[in-house]
Amino acid sequence: MQTIDHPPMTWRDDQKIAWPMKKLGHAQLGAAEGAMLYYIARDWVSGRFPLLELGSFLGGSASLTGAGLMANPDWDGTTRLHCFDIFEAKFGDMAEFIRTRIDPDFREGEDFQHLFEAQTAEVAPAIEIHKGDFAEARWDGGAVDLVFVDIAKTAELNRVVLERFLPALRPGPGLLVNQDFHNADNPWIHCSLGHLIDYFELMEPRADDSILLRLRDPIPAQALAEAGRWEDLDPTDALARVDRLLSLFREGGHDTRYIELVRARLLIRGGDAGGALALVDEALERFGPGDPKEHFFWLRRCRAVQQEAA
Repeated sequence: MQTIDHPPMTWRDDQKIAWPMKKLGHAQLGAAEGAMLYYIARDWVSGRFPLLELGSFLGGSASLTGAGLMANPDWDGTTRLHCFDIFEAKFGDMAEFIRTRIDPDFREGEDFQHLFEAQTAEVAPAIEIHKGDFAEARWDGGAVDLVFVDIAKTAELNRVVLERFLPALRPGPGLLVNQDFHNADNPWIHCSLGHLIDYFELMEPRADDSILLRLRDPIPAQALAEAGRWEDLDPTDALARVDRLLSLFREGGHDTRYIELVRARLLIRGGDAGGALALVDEALERFGPGDPKEHFFWLRRCRAVQQEAA
Protein backbone atom coordinates (compact mmCIF):
# COMPACT_ATOMS: atom_id res chain seq x y z
CA MET A 1 0.00 0.00 0.00
CA GLN A 2 1.27 3.51 -0.85
CA THR A 3 2.98 5.42 1.91
CA ILE A 4 1.23 8.61 2.99
CA ASP A 5 3.27 11.83 2.83
CA HIS A 6 3.90 13.42 6.21
CA PRO A 7 5.61 16.45 7.78
CA PRO A 8 9.20 16.12 9.05
CA MET A 9 9.90 13.99 12.12
CA THR A 10 11.66 16.85 13.88
CA TRP A 11 11.71 15.03 17.22
CA ARG A 12 14.31 12.56 15.91
CA ASP A 13 16.93 15.30 15.77
CA ASP A 14 15.66 17.91 18.22
CA GLN A 15 14.30 16.99 21.64
CA LYS A 16 15.21 20.22 23.42
CA ILE A 17 11.54 21.19 23.68
CA ALA A 18 11.08 18.32 26.16
CA TRP A 19 14.13 19.04 28.31
CA PRO A 20 12.33 21.33 30.79
CA MET A 21 9.71 18.60 31.34
CA LYS A 22 12.47 16.04 32.00
CA LYS A 23 14.39 18.42 34.27
CA LEU A 24 11.26 19.11 36.32
CA GLY A 25 10.84 15.35 36.73
CA HIS A 26 7.07 15.39 37.23
CA ALA A 27 6.29 12.92 34.43
CA GLN A 28 6.75 9.28 33.46
CA LEU A 29 7.60 10.32 29.92
CA GLY A 30 10.78 10.24 27.86
CA ALA A 31 12.25 13.21 26.01
CA ALA A 32 11.84 11.57 22.60
CA GLU A 33 8.15 10.80 23.03
CA GLY A 34 7.55 14.15 24.70
CA ALA A 35 9.14 15.98 21.77
CA MET A 36 7.18 13.80 19.37
CA LEU A 37 3.91 14.90 20.97
CA TYR A 38 4.93 18.55 20.71
CA TYR A 39 5.85 18.37 17.03
CA ILE A 40 2.82 16.25 16.14
CA ALA A 41 0.56 18.91 17.67
CA ARG A 42 2.49 21.75 16.04
CA ASP A 43 3.16 20.36 12.56
CA TRP A 44 1.03 17.28 11.89
CA VAL A 45 -2.51 17.90 13.12
CA SER A 46 -5.01 20.30 11.60
CA GLY A 47 -5.47 22.52 14.69
CA ARG A 48 -9.21 22.41 14.03
CA PHE A 49 -10.13 18.92 15.27
CA PRO A 50 -9.88 17.66 18.86
CA LEU A 51 -6.91 15.76 20.27
CA LEU A 52 -7.59 13.08 22.88
CA GLU A 53 -5.21 12.28 25.72
CA LEU A 54 -6.29 9.10 27.49
CA GLY A 55 -4.33 8.91 30.73
CA SER A 56 -2.85 12.27 31.73
CA PHE A 57 -1.30 11.67 35.17
CA LEU A 58 0.68 14.79 36.19
CA GLY A 59 0.48 16.62 32.88
CA GLY A 60 3.90 16.07 31.31
CA SER A 61 2.48 14.86 28.01
CA ALA A 62 -0.38 17.38 28.05
CA SER A 63 2.02 20.27 28.65
CA LEU A 64 3.97 19.38 25.51
CA THR A 65 0.97 18.48 23.35
CA GLY A 66 -0.77 21.65 24.43
CA ALA A 67 2.31 23.78 23.71
CA GLY A 68 2.62 22.26 20.25
CA LEU A 69 -1.06 22.86 19.56
CA MET A 70 -0.86 26.50 20.63
CA ALA A 71 2.16 26.93 18.33
CA ASN A 72 0.26 25.37 15.41
CA PRO A 73 -0.47 28.25 12.97
CA ASP A 74 -3.86 26.71 12.19
CA TRP A 75 -4.99 26.30 15.81
CA ASP A 76 -8.38 27.99 16.12
CA GLY A 77 -7.87 29.10 19.71
CA THR A 78 -10.38 26.74 21.28
CA THR A 79 -9.89 23.99 23.86
CA ARG A 80 -8.87 21.22 21.48
CA LEU A 81 -6.86 18.96 23.83
CA HIS A 82 -9.18 16.75 25.88
CA CYS A 83 -7.48 15.06 28.84
CA PHE A 84 -9.09 12.01 30.46
CA ASP A 85 -7.98 10.74 33.87
CA ILE A 86 -9.41 9.93 37.27
CA PHE A 87 -6.70 12.17 38.80
CA GLU A 88 -6.54 10.03 41.96
CA ALA A 89 -3.47 8.02 42.96
CA LYS A 90 -5.23 4.66 43.18
CA PHE A 91 -3.19 2.58 40.75
CA GLY A 92 0.33 1.26 40.33
CA ASP A 93 3.13 3.41 41.71
CA MET A 94 1.38 6.76 41.25
CA ALA A 95 1.42 7.75 44.91
CA GLU A 96 5.01 6.60 45.43
CA PHE A 97 6.13 8.53 42.36
CA ILE A 98 4.51 11.72 43.69
CA ARG A 99 5.99 11.18 47.16
CA THR A 100 9.45 10.70 45.68
CA ARG A 101 9.37 13.55 43.17
CA ILE A 102 6.99 16.18 44.57
CA ASP A 103 5.31 15.74 47.96
CA PRO A 104 6.70 13.33 50.59
CA ASP A 105 3.39 13.49 52.48
CA PHE A 106 1.21 12.51 49.53
CA ARG A 107 -1.18 9.65 50.39
CA GLU A 108 -2.45 6.64 48.45
CA GLY A 109 -5.69 7.49 46.68
CA GLU A 110 -5.24 11.24 47.07
CA ASP A 111 -6.42 13.60 44.34
CA PHE A 112 -3.61 15.05 42.19
CA GLN A 113 -5.52 17.21 39.72
CA HIS A 114 -3.88 20.32 41.21
CA LEU A 115 -0.48 18.92 40.21
CA PHE A 116 -1.70 18.35 36.66
CA GLU A 117 -3.06 21.89 36.51
CA ALA A 118 0.22 23.32 37.82
CA GLN A 119 2.28 21.58 35.15
CA THR A 120 -0.14 22.55 32.36
CA ALA A 121 -0.89 26.11 33.49
CA GLU A 122 0.80 27.70 30.47
CA VAL A 123 -1.30 25.68 28.02
CA ALA A 124 -4.57 25.79 29.98
CA PRO A 125 -6.39 27.66 27.17
CA ALA A 126 -5.98 24.61 24.94
CA ILE A 127 -7.08 21.98 27.51
CA GLU A 128 -10.37 20.57 28.70
CA ILE A 129 -10.20 18.13 31.63
CA HIS A 130 -12.47 15.07 31.72
CA LYS A 131 -12.21 13.76 35.27
CA GLY A 132 -13.64 10.38 36.20
CA ASP A 133 -13.37 6.61 36.06
CA PHE A 134 -12.18 5.81 32.54
CA ALA A 135 -14.17 2.57 32.55
CA GLU A 136 -17.25 4.79 32.35
CA ALA A 137 -15.83 7.33 29.91
CA ARG A 138 -16.79 7.89 26.30
CA TRP A 139 -16.24 10.42 23.54
CA ASP A 140 -19.15 12.12 21.81
CA GLY A 141 -17.32 15.13 20.43
CA GLY A 142 -16.96 14.06 16.80
CA ALA A 143 -13.93 13.27 14.66
CA VAL A 144 -10.43 13.73 16.13
CA ASP A 145 -6.89 14.16 14.81
CA LEU A 146 -5.03 12.33 17.60
CA VAL A 147 -5.64 9.59 20.14
CA PHE A 148 -2.81 9.38 22.68
CA VAL A 149 -3.14 6.31 24.89
CA ASP A 150 -1.42 5.88 28.26
CA ILE A 151 -4.31 4.32 30.14
CA ALA A 152 -4.73 0.81 28.68
CA LYS A 153 -3.24 -0.79 31.79
CA THR A 154 -5.92 -3.48 31.84
CA ALA A 155 -7.70 -5.39 29.09
CA GLU A 156 -10.97 -3.75 30.14
CA LEU A 157 -9.57 -0.22 29.75
CA ASN A 158 -8.01 -1.23 26.45
CA ARG A 159 -11.47 -2.18 25.19
CA VAL A 160 -12.82 1.21 26.28
CA VAL A 161 -10.14 2.86 24.12
CA LEU A 162 -10.90 0.61 21.15
CA GLU A 163 -14.67 0.74 21.22
CA ARG A 164 -15.47 4.26 22.53
CA PHE A 165 -12.58 6.45 21.41
CA LEU A 166 -10.71 4.95 18.46
CA PRO A 167 -13.81 5.12 16.17
CA ALA A 168 -13.50 8.92 16.28
CA LEU A 169 -10.04 8.93 14.69
CA ARG A 170 -10.10 10.47 11.22
CA PRO A 171 -8.98 8.10 8.43
CA GLY A 172 -6.08 9.62 6.51
CA PRO A 173 -4.70 12.27 8.88
CA GLY A 174 -5.68 10.59 12.18
CA LEU A 175 -2.77 9.61 14.45
CA LEU A 176 -2.59 6.99 17.21
CA VAL A 177 0.16 7.06 19.83
CA ASN A 178 0.36 4.23 22.34
CA GLN A 179 2.77 5.07 25.14
CA ASP A 180 3.04 1.48 26.41
CA PHE A 181 3.92 -0.25 23.16
CA HIS A 182 7.56 -0.95 24.05
CA ASN A 183 6.60 -2.34 27.44
CA ALA A 184 5.71 -6.02 27.73
CA ASP A 185 3.54 -5.55 30.83
CA ASN A 186 0.33 -5.01 28.84
CA PRO A 187 0.28 -7.66 26.08
CA TRP A 188 -3.40 -7.06 25.26
CA ILE A 189 -2.25 -3.82 23.61
CA HIS A 190 -0.07 -5.72 21.16
CA CYS A 191 -2.74 -8.34 20.49
CA SER A 192 -5.14 -5.51 19.63
CA LEU A 193 -2.72 -3.65 17.37
CA GLY A 194 -1.60 -6.86 15.71
CA HIS A 195 -5.20 -7.59 14.78
CA LEU A 196 -5.76 -4.04 13.45
CA ILE A 197 -2.38 -3.28 11.89
CA ASP A 198 -3.60 -3.45 8.28
CA TYR A 199 -5.73 -0.37 8.95
CA PHE A 200 -2.66 1.65 9.93
CA GLU A 201 0.62 2.90 8.56
CA LEU A 202 3.64 2.69 10.87
CA MET A 203 5.05 6.20 11.14
CA GLU A 204 7.44 6.09 14.12
CA PRO A 205 8.35 2.60 15.33
CA ARG A 206 9.84 3.78 18.60
CA ALA A 207 10.13 7.00 20.56
CA ASP A 208 11.05 5.81 24.05
CA ASP A 209 8.11 3.49 24.91
CA SER A 210 5.75 5.00 22.32
CA ILE A 211 4.70 3.99 18.83
CA LEU A 212 3.12 6.34 16.27
CA LEU A 213 0.60 5.02 13.74
CA ARG A 214 -1.50 6.78 11.10
CA LEU A 215 -4.98 5.48 10.32
CA ARG A 216 -5.36 4.51 6.66
CA ASP A 217 -8.96 3.32 6.53
CA PRO A 218 -12.04 3.29 8.78
CA ILE A 219 -12.10 0.35 11.17
CA PRO A 220 -15.37 -1.62 11.30
CA ALA A 221 -16.94 -1.92 14.75
CA GLN A 222 -16.73 -5.70 14.53
CA ALA A 223 -12.96 -5.52 13.98
CA LEU A 224 -12.55 -3.21 16.99
CA ALA A 225 -14.58 -5.57 19.18
CA GLU A 226 -12.52 -8.55 18.02
CA ALA A 227 -9.30 -6.61 18.66
CA GLY A 228 -10.33 -6.11 22.26
CA ARG A 229 -10.60 -9.80 23.06
CA TRP A 230 -8.14 -10.97 25.68
CA GLU A 231 -9.54 -13.16 28.44
CA ASP A 232 -11.04 -15.65 25.95
CA LEU A 233 -8.45 -15.17 23.19
CA ASP A 234 -6.83 -18.48 22.24
CA PRO A 235 -3.05 -18.40 23.00
CA THR A 236 -2.28 -19.46 19.42
CA ASP A 237 -4.35 -16.58 18.06
CA ALA A 238 -2.67 -14.16 20.45
CA LEU A 239 0.76 -15.25 19.24
CA ALA A 240 -0.33 -14.90 15.63
CA ARG A 241 -1.40 -11.31 16.24
CA VAL A 242 1.90 -10.39 17.84
CA ASP A 243 3.80 -12.19 15.08
CA ARG A 244 2.17 -9.80 12.59
CA LEU A 245 3.76 -6.91 14.48
CA LEU A 246 7.10 -8.70 14.54
CA SER A 247 6.92 -9.22 10.78
CA LEU A 248 6.11 -5.56 10.18
CA PHE A 249 9.01 -4.39 12.33
CA ARG A 250 11.47 -6.86 10.82
CA GLU A 251 10.49 -5.91 7.29
CA GLY A 252 11.25 -2.29 8.16
CA GLY A 253 14.52 -3.13 9.92
CA HIS A 254 13.19 -1.86 13.26
CA ASP A 255 14.17 -3.01 16.74
CA THR A 256 11.94 -5.89 17.88
CA ARG A 257 13.32 -6.58 21.35
CA TYR A 258 10.29 -5.41 23.34
CA ILE A 259 7.80 -7.12 21.05
CA GLU A 260 9.77 -10.32 21.58
CA LEU A 261 9.30 -9.91 25.33
CA VAL A 262 5.56 -9.61 24.69
CA ARG A 263 5.73 -12.85 22.73
CA ALA A 264 7.54 -14.48 25.66
CA ARG A 265 4.75 -13.39 28.02
CA LEU A 266 2.20 -14.91 25.66
CA LEU A 267 4.15 -18.18 25.65
CA ILE A 268 3.97 -18.21 29.44
CA ARG A 269 0.25 -17.53 29.26
CA GLY A 270 -0.09 -20.52 26.92
CA GLY A 271 1.84 -22.83 29.26
CA ASP A 272 5.23 -22.79 27.51
CA ALA A 273 7.48 -21.24 30.15
CA GLY A 274 10.49 -23.03 28.71
CA GLY A 275 9.90 -21.51 25.32
CA ALA A 276 9.58 -18.09 26.92
CA LEU A 277 12.89 -18.45 28.75
CA ALA A 278 14.60 -19.58 25.57
CA LEU A 279 13.19 -16.60 23.68
CA VAL A 280 14.43 -14.13 26.31
CA ASP A 281 17.87 -15.78 26.37
CA GLU A 282 18.09 -15.53 22.59
CA ALA A 283 17.02 -11.89 22.66
CA LEU A 284 19.62 -11.07 25.31
CA GLU A 285 22.30 -12.76 23.24
CA ARG A 286 21.26 -10.88 20.10
CA PHE A 287 20.63 -7.43 21.59
CA GLY A 288 23.03 -7.54 24.53
CA PRO A 289 22.52 -5.41 27.65
CA GLY A 290 21.50 -2.39 25.58
CA ASP A 291 22.65 1.20 25.74
CA PRO A 292 21.24 2.53 29.02
CA LYS A 293 20.53 5.89 27.35
CA GLU A 294 18.36 4.24 24.70
CA HIS A 295 17.11 1.14 26.52
CA PHE A 296 17.15 2.02 30.21
CA PHE A 297 14.50 -0.59 31.14
CA TRP A 298 15.60 -3.40 28.80
CA LEU A 299 17.41 -5.63 31.30
CA ARG A 300 14.82 -4.98 34.02
CA ARG A 301 12.01 -6.04 31.68
CA CYS A 302 13.91 -9.14 30.61
CA ARG A 303 14.35 -10.16 34.24
CA ALA A 304 10.66 -9.59 34.93
CA VAL A 305 9.70 -12.03 32.17
CA GLN A 306 12.31 -14.54 33.36
CA GLN A 307 10.97 -14.37 36.89
CA GLU A 308 7.42 -14.88 35.64
CA ALA A 309 8.50 -17.95 33.68
CA ALA A 310 10.57 -19.49 36.49
